[in-house]
Amino acid sequence: MTMAKTSTAKPEMTTAPPLEHTSAAPKHIGANPRAVADVKPLADPAMGTTRYQSPFRYPGAKSGLAPVIGELVNSAEKSIGRPQLLVEPFAGGASTALRLVGSGMVERVLLADIDPLVARFWQVAAADTEWLIDRMWSEPVTLDRWDYWRSWRPSRLSDRDVAMKCLFLNRTTFSGILHGRAGPIGGRRQVSEYKIDCRFNKKSIEQRLRFVGDLYKTNRIVDVWCKDWHATLSDVAEWYPQLLPNRIIAYLDPPYLDRSSRLYARSFDPGGGYGSRDARDPGEWSGSAEHYRLAEYLRRMAQFRWILSYDNHPLLTTDTGLYAAKQMTPSSEDSYLLNTRSWRISKRLVKLRYTVTSNGPSQKEELLITTLPPAAVPSNERFLQMA
Repeated sequence: MTMAKTSTAKPEMTTAPPLEHTSAAPKHIGANPRAVADVKPLADPAMGTTRYQSPFRYPGAKSGLAPVIGELVNSAEKSIGRPQLLVEPFAGGASTALRLVGSGMVERVLLADIDPLVARFWQVAAADTEWLIDRMWSEPVTLDRWDYWRSWRPSRLSDRDVAMKCLFLNRTTFSGILHGRAGPIGGRRQVSEYKIDCRFNKKSIEQRLRFVGDLYKTNRIVDVWCKDWHATLSDVAEWYPQLLPNRIIAYLDPPYLDRSSRLYARSFDPGGGYGSRDARDPGEWSGSAEHYRLAEYLRRMAQFRWILSYDNHPLLTTDTGLYAAKQMTPSSEDSYLLNTRSWRISKRLVKLRYTVTSNGPSQKEELLITTLPPAAVPSNERFLQMA
C-alpha cells in the first residue's frame, strides 16, 4: 500500500459506474489474525485529536463517550500499565477505538463486528484504502443509487463493493441505519431542506478513510474480524496470550435492551444483515436472551479486563443474571485452566448527549460497568457512583 497522500478534491462522475464488481477484499485480511507488531509514526498525528475520525454515522452514537472511556483507561494506567490492545467486539462506527488509538491512550486496537457489511467496510477501509477512496469519488449520491445499493446483494461477501454499499447507505439513510425499514435522508420526494447527499461530504470522508488506512499501515489497527462478540473475545485470548491478563482491555457497547431491533441490522439478531430469518433460533435469540449470555460470559469467563457501556436500564444492575454482582465469579476450572480472575466490578453513571430517535439529540444517563482496578475508576461529578 502507498503512503497516505494529501487530500485533494476530485470531480464527481455524472454517470453511474458499472454495477457489477467482483474484486475481492485484500488477501492479507484473512482467516489468520495479524500478529502484534511495533507501531510506527502516523503520517498525520493531528488527525488523532480531531473531533471526528470515523467515516461513519452510526445509530446510537453518543457524543462525548470516547473521552469518558479514555479517562477510564488513562486512570487505570498507573495500576496495570498502558493497554497494548483495545478490543471492540461491537465495532459499529468505531469512534471510541479510533479516538483512543489515534491519541495514543492505547497502543493498538482490534475491531470486530458480526454484521458483514460493517466488518467488510472496516477491512477494506483499513487495508485497501486507496481503492475505497477512488470508488467513493466515482459514486453519484442520488436516490436512484440509494435504491440500487439497498437492493444489491453481492455474489460473494469478499466483494469489495460490500464496503461501498455500507458507506453509501450509512451516509444517505436516516440516522445512518442500515436495515430495510429506514428510508433515505430527505424522503422519497426529496423536498426536505436536507437532501440525500447532505451527509456525504466526500472530501471529509476521504480524510477519515486515509486516517483509518494509516492506523492499519502503522500497526495501530491490528486486525478487523467479522465475528460475534463471543468468538472475538475467545479468539483474542487464544491469539494474543502474551498480553493477558492486564495488557488487553475489551470495550463493549452492545445494542440497548429495548431498542436493538430498531437500530441495528444484525448485532444480536442473526436474522439481520445477510442472515436468513428462518435460520434464527427463537429460544436463544428472541427477547433479551443474548444480553444475559453476554453478561454470563463477562462475569464468569472473561480472561482480560473489560469496560461495558449500556443504557441505564434498571434490570442491568438489579438482575443477578445481568450485572448485579460486585465481583467476577469464574468457575474453579476456568480459574485453574484459563487463569480467569475474580476481579471486582465497578459501576458508574455518566451523562451523554446522543441521538437514537427522530426527536433529535437528548441527554441521557449512560451506565458504565468495568473490571478495571476499583481504585482507578473515577468517582466524581462526571462519574457518578451507583448506590
